[in-house]
Amino acid sequence: MTEREQAQIWREQIENSLEEMSELRERLHPIAFTSKLWEEYTGAYGDVREDVAFLFCPKESLPEMEKIRRLDFEEKEDAWINFDNLCENLLHQLSFYDATYLAMPYLLLFLEKKKRENDFKWQFQIIIQTGLMLSTDIPYFNPNKEELPKNILESYELSTELLKEMAKEFLQQNMEKLKKEDKMDLKYFCTSLMAIFGDKEKAYTLIGGNWEQVSFTCPNCDYFDGEIEIDSISDKEILEKMIVPAESVLGKWDGKSFEDTYLWFCNLIHMFGIEEEWKVPYYYGIYQCPKCGYKGLAMDWMKY
Repeated sequence: MTEREQAQIWREQIENSLEEMSELRERLHPIAFTSKLWEEYTGAYGDVREDVAFLFCPKESLPEMEKIRRLDFEEKEDAWINFDNLCENLLHQLSFYDATYLAMPYLLLFLEKKKRENDFKWQFQIIIQTGLMLSTDIPYFNPNKEELPKNILESYELSTELLKEMAKEFLQQNMEKLKKEDKMDLKYFCTSLMAIFGDKEKAYTLIGGNWEQVSFTCPNCDYFDGEIEIDSISDKEILEKMIVPAESVLGKWDGKSFEDTYLWFCNLIHMFGIEEEWKVPYYYGIYQCPKCGYKGLAMDWMKY
């Protein structure tokens, strides 16, 4: 079989796979793979359309994939390698890349595909990675977002709105399964949900600092307290001189509402038994500037 013939088979299989979700596809109206916009809206390593398209290729037809992450020595199927490569392209050095605007609608379609297949593992990882991508969608990285072409922005924003609903549904339907997952993955899952449900900058701060290193900038006098390693402050008395922790809200969440981030986040972290849960009341506590005495929510002053 020639390369051209193989490429035609891939195109047909990918199109057939996408056709199964024609209603959602029509609603999201993603940019076609034939568009030159993929050459303009790129990831860390360039055009990502092939990685995106191969999400929808049957695994038995996928070509052998080569890992971008050279230090990933885990044996994986080509479908997972392709997904990892796409995520690395869109998340390299935890930065935002324009290709995310074009890829996000397809990632939603991919999530829908795995939902229909009742594939828990894939849904879990797609939600984690899309949440990480959204955490980078902050003014620091893309201050001119509103200048995007209308069709691209509308497709992207609709995708992120639908992602909220799908993530809520996945969480509520799979709590017991989730509790059995790796604690590190669950920590990133919770933080990704924070970005998905709207607190992107706070999620970025936690992810970027690996839940440990934080910096505080006073909005009143611009005092900067740089790179505090909260794990190294073992004396609670010293820590509480810096931050007055927020009151406990454990047991007060209904498991359905996500408007109050501190409320659902504290409870979810606790339900999953994540070791770092003790930090959350401090992150949402009151920090007082040692220079001017101004007080504010620690999370609002924290920067990575």
